[in-house]
Amino acid sequence: MKRFSTMTTAVPSGPVGKAFEEVSASFERFCLAAGLETFSAMLEKDAEEVCGARHARGEGRRGYRWGRTRGKIGFHGGKVELERPRVRDFDAKIVVASWEQASEEDWLGRWR
Repeated sequence: MKRFSTMTTAVPSGPVGKAFEEVSASFERFCLAAGLETFSAMLEKDAEEVCGARHARGEGRRGYRWGRTRGKIGFHGGKVELERPRVRDFDAKIVVASWEQASEEDWLGRWR
C-alpha cells in the first residue's frame, strides 16, 4: 500500500482556534505550576536531609537553615523565579543538591 493512513492535524482557525490556543496556554501554565511545586518539595527535602526538620536541634545535622532566597531557573527559553531554602554548614555555604543539578541540567528549560 502506497497511501498514508494517518491524517495531519491542523490548528483550526476562528473561534475554535482561539479556544485551542487558550487551552494550550492554560495547560502550559498548569505544567509550570506543577513542576515548580514538585521542585520546591524536592528542595525542602534536600534541606531537611542536611539540617533536619525545621526548628529541630539535633546532633546529627551537618548544617543549618539560613533563610530563603529567590533564584531563577530556565523555562522554555526564559527564566522563572522560585523561592528556595538557603543551607549552610558550620564553615561555608552548602548548595542544595537538587537546585545545583536542576540548574546544570536545565530541567524546566527543555522542551520535548
